[in-house]
Amino acid sequence: MDDIVRTAEQVVTLAHVRAYVDAMGLIDMTDPEELSSRLIAARNLLAVVSETVTQPTADDVEGIAEQVVTLEAVRALVSEYMDIPATDTGRLLGHLMTTEVQLIKVNRVFGESEHTT
Repeated sequence: MDDIVRTAEQVVTLAHVRAYVDAMGLIDMTDPEELSSRLIAARNLLAVVSETVTQPTADDVEGIAEQVVTLEAVRALVSEYMDIPATDTGRLLGHLMTTEVQLIKVNRVFGESEHTT
């Protein structure tokens, strides 16, 4: 039963990643409130990926290896999260870009599979 629940959580999480990546668009790089709220959303989603996506979903060795490396990078990034002053637009933007790039990588390497469709 635990495997079924874990797989369901993983499917839902990866669907949220796909939806987030699909919805990414232009952002006002000078608006600290927008940067901050988007960074919080991206970080929260990446933290959920770190917690729920525990196993590769690929069927081939190369795909599995790429997924494992991506999950390790996600966990490393999540472990380095720190507070950023809401007025520091440069750092907010940098952290947002890093986090969103990682979400794009998760979306790419976990793409459509029998476990995520």
